[in-house]
Amino acid sequence: MECPVNKEIRNYREGVFMGLSMRQTIWGFVALVVAGAANFGLRPFIGKETASVLCILLAALPAAVGFMSYHGLNFEQIARAWLRTMFRHNGWYVYRAVCLYDTLHCAAIKERQRATKTRKKHMGKGQKSNAQKKKTV
Repeated sequence: MECPVNKEIRNYREGVFMGLSMRQTIWGFVALVVAGAANFGLRPFIGKETASVLCILLAALPAAVGFMSYHGLNFEQIARAWLRTMFRHNGWYVYRAVCLYDTLHCAAIKERQRATKTRKKHMGKGQKSNAQKKKTV
């Protein structure tokens, strides 16, 4: 039995601070800290106006990370998948076609050969195999 659920209910996110989710709120505070540090840290070196523009650009990245979602994955999950792909599973992926019929045929031949070897082992000295009996008759 299947029970349909509306998309609005399925994708419900609870707002923590001013309608933002907890993740968006945390990344917003990170953006605020980055902007403040950039503004106050760079102001003596590059001037007030240039530092203000640069702090806006630097704060935009963490703020965007809080809202980023791609195929249902947030930024942390995307970054984790990318790192796993790049470093843990690195190397060449070579596609080798496998003929299933050939594989099964070779396995069946090996199984028959193994069965005949074990049958010959278990036969006594005076006993003849079915193939030998047919030749003599």
